[in-house]
Amino acid sequence: MEDSAMDMESMGPLRPQTFLFGCELKADKEFQFKVDDEENEHQLSLRTVTLGAGAKDELHIVEAEALDYEGNPTKVVLASLKMSVQPTVSLGGFEITPPVVLRLKCGSGPVYVSGQHLVALEEEPESDEEEDDAKIVNASAKRPASGGAKPPQPAREVAGKNMQKAKQNGKDSKPSTPASKSKTPDSKKDKTLTPKTPKVPLSVEEIKAKMQASIDKGTTLPKLEPKFANYVKNCFRTEDQKVIQALWQWRQTL
Repeated sequence: MEDSAMDMESMGPLRPQTFLFGCELKADKEFQFKVDDEENEHQLSLRTVTLGAGAKDELHIVEAEALDYEGNPTKVVLASLKMSVQPTVSLGGFEITPPVVLRLKCGSGPVYVSGQHLVALEEEPESDEEEDDAKIVNASAKRPASGGAKPPQPAREVAGKNMQKAKQNGKDSKPSTPASKSKTPDSKKDKTLTPKTPKVPLSVEEIKAKMQASIDKGTTLPKLEPKFANYVKNCFRTEDQKVIQALWQWRQTL
């Protein structure tokens, strides 16, 4: 859990967006769902499969085709429908990573598939320098103004009072000068914030160890090279192409 938490902290905050999805399937009409976006993560979440109002009372089989973990195309049956028996099926959130092909394997249709298109957009995190500048500005704004000390009495007036007291007591004493009282500013408030030490990039072996720990906990690494490179950049904050290539070669051996 600690390694997963560290990986999530190193990534920028994700801003999920949800879009409606729907398509119509007929005997000679399949639907292809694909995206040309390597920067963000996309998923198709299927919710319901239902027969249209004009569908015949015959068996309708809806099939989905996508890539498996090894990157090979595979086909699965999503629903078997018949107007008089079961006109609709709830999939409850059947998530598939695009590209996806939906087709009517059996029956004339129409069959309607509905769901959600999920997109995870990553926001750029603020730099450490901007955070330090903001903290310094806030600290300066909150720091109270130093209270002004009361001005001391003029020395001439004090000396006169002391001479009068000395004459009354029969003594000739020198006037004493009072020590000026002034508040010293709190040293703790004047300390400026020390800038953060820049993070040292992780080595290839350290990144491998973190990836292996994530795999042991059930996390699946991206199987396509562009998505894998994007995953390494986001999770481990490295732009070194040599490091990314070394990690990709290691990933292919798993």
